[in-house]
Amino acid sequence: MKLTKAQQFCSEVKKLAQQYDLPFFVVTDGASAIQNKDCEAVANARRAHIKWEIEHGIDPKHQWK
Repeated sequence: MKLTKAQQFCSEVKKLAQQYDLPFFVVTDGASAIQNKDCEAVANARRAHIKWEIEHGIDPKHQWK
């Protein structure tokens, strides 16, 4: 599967976060990504984005990997 630029960006952010062992949530036009363990700020950001996705007819469980 060919990734879009947005998906590639999110993949690169995820690799960087893994390298530093940091939680994160990133969203850009066309993709988002999360890696979280015990960070309430990251969890809250993702919950807010899920709400936004639902309000805009986007499936928040969609996987593009």
